[in-house]
Amino acid sequence: MEKKVQGKFVDILKNTLAELPEGKIEFLGPTDGKVSVAFVEGDILMIESTWGTGNDELQKVYEWKTGTCIIKGLTPEEKRTLETSWQKPVILDQIKKDTQAAISTQPPEKVYAVFRDLKREALDLHALVAEIHEHKYSGELRVTTPQGHNSILFYQGLPLTMPGRMNITREQVIELMDNAGATLNFYVLGEELAHAMVSVYQGEKVWNGLSVTVFHLDKMLNKLMEKKPTGHLCIHKEQGGKNYCFFFQGVPLGVYDIDKHWTPVEIAAMWEDAKHVDYYLSGRIEPLVSTASALRSVEDLKQFIPLWNNLVEGIAKKLGKKPVEKSMQKNFGDLAFFIPEGTALQAVGMTDSNAPEALEVFKKRAPAFLREMETIVGRHWLEEQFEGFRKKNSAMLERLSLIDLFAQKGG
Repeated sequence: MEKKVQGKFVDILKNTLAELPEGKIEFLGPTDGKVSVAFVEGDILMIESTWGTGNDELQKVYEWKTGTCIIKGLTPEEKRTLETSWQKPVILDQIKKDTQAAISTQPPEKVYAVFRDLKREALDLHALVAEIHEHKYSGELRVTTPQGHNSILFYQGLPLTMPGRMNITREQVIELMDNAGATLNFYVLGEELAHAMVSVYQGEKVWNGLSVTVFHLDKMLNKLMEKKPTGHLCIHKEQGGKNYCFFFQGVPLGVYDIDKHWTPVEIAAMWEDAKHVDYYLSGRIEPLVSTASALRSVEDLKQFIPLWNNLVEGIAKKLGKKPVEKSMQKNFGDLAFFIPEGTALQAVGMTDSNAPEALEVFKKRAPAFLREMETIVGRHWLEEQFEGFRKKNSAMLERLSLIDLFAQKGG
């Protein structure tokens, strides 16, 4: 069987899929080249063209709009080829299943705003970021300024990533927020939804611009969920809006209009007025979390050293500089990460990768220095200084696991 047909390509494709049990349609381009679509039981199993293979090649059919098609049957060799699993597009499959299985009507993940439309004026930005960290919020910070919009994803209280920047530090977040005309919003998403949200920031593109005029959309989602992905579908609407359907390890988390303060959308209505769909995967989150933790350690350690220096300076005022300087040289003078300069300690050569090692070195050397100071100046006076130091810097000491170093000894 073979016949030549002329007309609108999309209409020919839809009608042929509905009328024939199996076959192949060759769409001839306006100049050279063609796109070939092989199908069985209404499902497209392979798309190839003069230029390549895969779902993206079908876009040329929509761009060409009209022309000549050749409709023919499948040869035995072509049928065998279609049975090769790697050539089946991820969105389509021969197996008939309950089309509602993947889009259950379970409630979407609850998204709520910790703060909404806050103005920069009179805000303590460091305290704001510290609150996010202390509560280990996983969510999205939005910073809107006269110059534009910035969005930062947090995971377990750590700034994880943002569009165009793989890693971001706490100080860089504060710098983005520190604009006189800034408006700030923070939405708590939870760990699973935040992980899925990575696909919006740094996702792996599986396909984009896929037209929704041909495929069985519920069935497409069913097939996606079988692979237990973490990521999102971005559903572009005819009028220009977008809905995002997020999923974590194959479980749908809900559909949202994220531009409207993360407004939930009824799953049953997600395909209404849909124009085309993008599909992105999040990938592994562990490397991002590891890097974010390392960045935080570097920031904390760099901020801790001046605080330590102030404490030591207070000891020197009580005791005199010479014994303090001598003990500093004795305990810190041969280290790779620190250089004693008088009574102060300067951090050198500290990077994201070696900050944990530098911290461990400090933990080993500092106790000996403090014991020597205690011997000279007395335990009671020194513990009074420690108490004030702990109260002012308790959060940082806890993050750096230095609470025990400045703990009250008693006795």
